[in-house]
Amino acid sequence: MRNTEWVIAHTPDSDDAFYYYGLQLGKLAFPGFLPRFITDTIANLNRLATLGVYPVTAISSVAYPQIADRYTILSVGTSVGRGYGPVLIARRGIKLADIGSGKLAVAGTGTTGWFLLKLFFPKAKVIEMQFDKIADAILSGEIDAGVMIHEELLYFRQLPLTCILDLGAEWSQRYSLPLPVGLNVAKRNLGKAILSRLSSYLTKSLQYSFDHREQALQWVSQYGRGEEGGVTTKFVDMFANSDSLSMPADVQEGLKLLMIQLGERGICKEVPPLEIVFPDKIINPIDYMEQKLCA
Repeated sequence: MRNTEWVIAHTPDSDDAFYYYGLQLGKLAFPGFLPRFITDTIANLNRLATLGVYPVTAISSVAYPQIADRYTILSVGTSVGRGYGPVLIARRGIKLADIGSGKLAVAGTGTTGWFLLKLFFPKAKVIEMQFDKIADAILSGEIDAGVMIHEELLYFRQLPLTCILDLGAEWSQRYSLPLPVGLNVAKRNLGKAILSRLSSYLTKSLQYSFDHREQALQWVSQYGRGEEGGVTTKFVDMFANSDSLSMPADVQEGLKLLMIQLGERGICKEVPPLEIVFPDKIINPIDYMEQKLCA
């Protein structure tokens, strides 16, 4: 069978890399499937997805409505916060009451952290900043607070900074659902048969990492903050787990709710019903509000 190159884009973070350990090191292979991996920030991946640049890419969950005409959702590769997620941090001594109208930084407008910040602090002055520069900007006084994503949401505790609000925990507590922070999506024009096969390959890739966990963790420690950051294992356990292997029903419900909230706040236009591609089927979560997602 002739090999076809597949470009797969993901963030330069340990959880995303964990999905692809076996494939990237050539320990796992599938007939006709030749993956090539590209890493970029989530803000750039969201933007490039609107242009349809990569056939398979990680995106922020809240970015999906802008690309739903081009991409469908894979059941594998979802980053889920079960009572946790992006966190809002500030210098020690700052309190939640001090934040409402402050100057706050996010890793990109259109990211899930950005949406949660706007949801809970609608009057905040929000600026974009590279995700791993935000902590230093807070310490220097350039900004009042910022949203931590990727390994930064664990690493910041090693600095003289404090958590003002765990945005992911607050969302999950309010709505009694897990928070789907990021998605893995693939181009619709690949066709249903290829999409299902792709979902199967990537599911097996993640399972390979689970089966060879210690080796995979050692390899992915080059990503994120690296071994010196000391947070790789905990971070991977948080965001590359059974929820990432096959999106469960309650995560589908959480995703539906996120989409509805985007529509209610005028952030997205109408998008088609959610389609989630599993290795053996493609499903639409229940009714999807009778397709009145973003009126």
